[in-house]
Amino acid sequence: DRVSVAVGRLSDIDRDLIAHLRGGRIYDFIHTAITKRVSILISGGTSSGKTTFLNACLKSIDANERILTLEDTRELLPPQANKVHLLAPKGDQGTADVTIQSLLEASLRMRPDRLFVGEIRGAEAFAFLRAINTGHPGSMSTVHADTPMGAYEQLAMMMQQAGMSSGYSKADLMSYIQMVIPIVIQLRRDGGKRGVSEIFFARDES
Repeated sequence: DRVSVAVGRLSDIDRDLIAHLRGGRIYDFIHTAITKRVSILISGGTSSGKTTFLNACLKSIDANERILTLEDTRELLPPQANKVHLLAPKGDQGTADVTIQSLLEASLRMRPDRLFVGEIRGAEAFAFLRAINTGHPGSMSTVHADTPMGAYEQLAMMMQQAGMSSGYSKADLMSYIQMVIPIVIQLRRDGGKRGVSEIFFARDES
């Protein structure tokens, strides 16, 4: 198992998180990140337990927060009473214009405290980052990748393919993504066991 910390300007929350990581207190790190509203990206391959992990994270959020989930298949089960579930149908199951991206843009009018996106696969990457950066810290999602840096690369590639990165270099995109979502928790399936294989923690170093 590996832990990576990119050292830069540190807030009190940063220092607490780094202390937990360096002390090997992984549960405390994750719990602190969630309760202090630090945004997290869950990365992993197929059947690595990403959705299960996301549901476990939901249980650490204050019961009074307003949670909004966005998925194409209903899998997230927040225990909070104040919650809204939005679905973007797959294929021919609904109107083609209803996408995770369009739901994300509409969801901000519903005044959620946090957004939980089942999986980021395309153009919604930019909308998710923008939502976090405009008043919804502590939001979380998953992405299909084999390493934390691969997860950031995936988001950057999605933004480029969607034409939402005009005028920005890949390095600029990666820096922006890491500023908005400073934590990647990498999951791995090893035989019949699934768990955390690596944690990456980065901060804005400007």
